[in-house]
Amino acid sequence: MKELSRSAQIGDIRQQNYSTIMRELMRSGPTARTDLAAAIGMSTGSVTRLTGALARAGLVTELTEPAQRGMGRPKVPVAIDESTYGVVGVHFGLHRVNTCLIDLRGQLVAELHTTERTTRLEPLVRGAARSVRKLIDGNGLTVLGVGASTGGWVDSSAGRVRSQPILGWQDAPLAKALGEATGLSVLVDSQVRALALAEHWFGAATEVDNFIHLFVGNVIGAGFVFNGTPYRGGRAAAGGLDHLPVAERSGSACACGSRRCFAMAAGDIEVAARARAAGLIGDDQEIYDLFAMAGSGHTRARRLLRERARVVGAATATLIDLLDPELVVLGGGISSPVDDVETVREVAQAKLPADRFGDATALIRPSAFGPYALGIAAGAIMLDSVYRSPEAFVPALTAHAAM
Repeated sequence: MKELSRSAQIGDIRQQNYSTIMRELMRSGPTARTDLAAAIGMSTGSVTRLTGALARAGLVTELTEPAQRGMGRPKVPVAIDESTYGVVGVHFGLHRVNTCLIDLRGQLVAELHTTERTTRLEPLVRGAARSVRKLIDGNGLTVLGVGASTGGWVDSSAGRVRSQPILGWQDAPLAKALGEATGLSVLVDSQVRALALAEHWFGAATEVDNFIHLFVGNVIGAGFVFNGTPYRGGRAAAGGLDHLPVAERSGSACACGSRRCFAMAAGDIEVAARARAAGLIGDDQEIYDLFAMAGSGHTRARRLLRERARVVGAATATLIDLLDPELVVLGGGISSPVDDVETVREVAQAKLPADRFGDATALIRPSAFGPYALGIAAGAIMLDSVYRSPEAFVPALTAHAAM
């Protein structure tokens, strides 16, 4: 029993070391082993042994070009292998399911999106499974698992969507259903936490450990990262901002009875409804059609979206004043395909005290992922788990460790 316990401890330490090496390579890019050892506080011999096992398992690769030229033995860098493994991300939204294949550096390899009229879990999962299979069959990467996200209250530890009002889901077993449909490991989380995770890992917030990702779409929410860790809350429900009170009064009442909820003033569903009432889009058209009009220079469409951006700017100022983040990343239709980030910055700057925040516009930037953000972010849920426990997803790594 003592021997078994000692073996388990050694395995845990090795797993932690693998994770440390891979995370540093993700952060810093190609790095010589001696420099890598110095960065993470390991001996060069240990790093050489561990990167050798990772390379044999297809997780890292030795680059052919030396990192420097000159006298002495050249430093040959190692890097995350982008050619062997990948993960898939699936985001379930209203009428749209986005599915992305990303490599181990979080780079987009391929993407599919489908338009759906149903909101029922079972047919949406079946359709998503077909998209996953198409991406796997059409590309050369071995897929290690699937990350799935949606709006609302998602309990990642239970693998369930506790409440997604837009889709009408209540206590939906998303991880189990998608896992059975694809035959792959599946992890789920809320879209706002997934977006924050992706931006922190390989997006617009890689250099900070305390930031907010504010997403404005059919649902409005924020992913909070404090001290480098996504904040989930006591019931995994942190981040919902739909009912945050705002100054602007909506033409429609929220389900809670208020006309001053953030989602009713600035959410995609309400903005699209205002566009229909104004005759800008037809009854069968959605927010994406309004985005297209604004992108082509339509004055009234642009004005409507700028009005929304001013509401978002005021709410952004409230979040900055409350939490004092190093950065706020804006996602959803506020930053892509129509860029209203400058309007958000101007409004936030006007509302924040200069003696505390200085140039607040420097605190606000758009998502790094553009229109692919939701699918890539869903993939980041699984990618994060692969980096934390690489042996759990690549069994060959355990065998190679003994060589």
